[in-house]
Amino acid sequence: MAQIIFKNASGIPEHVQLSRLRTTIGRSARSDVCIPDAFASRLHAEIRQEGDSFWLQDLGSANGTRYNGVVVKMPVPLSSGGEIQIGETRIVFDDERSKLSMGSTLITDSTEALDPSKTIAFNHRKSSTTEFLSGQFSTRTDLLQLISKVGVALLSARGLDETLDQVASLVFESVPAERVIIMLRDDDGTDNMQIKVARTRGKLEPIDEVRISRTVMEEVLKNGQSVLTADAQHDPKYFSQTMALQGIRSVLAVPLSVDERTIFGLVYADSPTYEATFTEEHLNILTTLASVASIRVENASLMDARLERERMERELELATEIQQRFQPSAPPIVEGYQFQGISFSCYEIGGDYYDFVPRHDGKMLIALGDVSGKGTAAALLMSSLHAAIHAQVSAKTELGLAISSVNHYLAENTPANRFVTLFATELNPETGHLRYINAGHNPPLIGRADGTVIQLSSGGFPLGIISGAEFEIGEITLESGDVLVIYSDGVSEANNLAGEEFGMDRLINVVKGNLKASASGLRDKVESALSSFTQTAPANDDITLVIVKRI
Repeated sequence: MAQIIFKNASGIPEHVQLSRLRTTIGRSARSDVCIPDAFASRLHAEIRQEGDSFWLQDLGSANGTRYNGVVVKMPVPLSSGGEIQIGETRIVFDDERSKLSMGSTLITDSTEALDPSKTIAFNHRKSSTTEFLSGQFSTRTDLLQLISKVGVALLSARGLDETLDQVASLVFESVPAERVIIMLRDDDGTDNMQIKVARTRGKLEPIDEVRISRTVMEEVLKNGQSVLTADAQHDPKYFSQTMALQGIRSVLAVPLSVDERTIFGLVYADSPTYEATFTEEHLNILTTLASVASIRVENASLMDARLERERMERELELATEIQQRFQPSAPPIVEGYQFQGISFSCYEIGGDYYDFVPRHDGKMLIALGDVSGKGTAAALLMSSLHAAIHAQVSAKTELGLAISSVNHYLAENTPANRFVTLFATELNPETGHLRYINAGHNPPLIGRADGTVIQLSSGGFPLGIISGAEFEIGEITLESGDVLVIYSDGVSEANNLAGEEFGMDRLINVVKGNLKASASGLRDKVESALSSFTQTAPANDDITLVIVKRI
């Protein structure tokens, strides 16, 4: 896997795996890679993965980014061993895959063909194991051999279900049971039991209906005691209607546990009246078998849980990558203007959306949306919003009709409790004229070159609530030195440790005090003020900023 290597504040080399589609580097703690360098901007540069390649891009930093000594003005491809310089920090890009592809030879050990004599011996041992388990275990040596044989037999099982099936087969081979049932506790922390295996001797199909004496279950699960009754029909302790109806004569039941305090399941075996009765020797066999199997069952359960967790993590990583691809790969380059956009999710994936979309007539559509809710559900709706807006731009739809069409689409295809706030504006680069719609979003700010700051409030309902909603179009012009600041409520409503909100006044003051800064400089000032205010308080919403400055 590709990685970057740099020295941290203590002078110790630090290795960071490039596992994300986009990895931001800067002085801010919100950057994916935070470097303690006074000459680095808070959001300084970004490494972006494109297929098997990695590209370096400067994010409008104050002091610039160098790659192999050359100033980065446009995205540049990285090669293994290349050096990135940010301020006084030198970062080495390392990609083992490229080293292998540049002449390294991968050598694998060959496996000898399986010796037929070894195969026969193995089959013979397997046959002997079955015969041994079917025999009588009257000595301590026999029980020790059982432990060994059961352990070897269970090693071949891969997952939990296969392990439990193997345990049931071993029970049938070890004791004269007609029916075997294995139950495990639910993973929800309750005492509810779940039937994992329910089989009849000689049949692979599971038993449709399973009935077990509640007294037997409580004795095993609550008291941790094994159960043996040779004549359940006349045993006053274990006789029940269930026993009578099913004609059960002999019962064995033993706990599954790694230690005495934690019982996570049971192995149950019974035999009808016309079969041989169980003896104390059978109980010893089943208890020994369950003791050995418990460790393997516990390990298999943990393995299944780990595999499920890894599967979910892979899906989450894929969702994060897809969402990051929706974000612009780089701000557009338009003469006379500076564009910047950045988004930080409070979870792995978020519901904020921003975009710069060139239109057919040379104008630029700039949008920032905020989906209600957080996490995966919000991210899915955000992807629908992205697709709908791009479809309207491709169809050359006028701004007002485009937003109305997106609203109708969302209202017809999303749950009633989901909606989207959106600010969308169309910029004419030649004149600086803006036509905009605010659909329930926070009012963006216009900072004038003379030091005044105004809010843009024209709009209507959020998208996705009323199918036929109408939206008011506002108009304003950006003059030289003016700046447009669009933000999500994760900025204005960010809380500090005392529960106070950052608020509009603080945001307006930051914009007013930095009107002469570049778009990236103003972005960093807002992020810095936000970080100073919130300190270590966790983010309660996604944070997204879009800045457009006319120079």
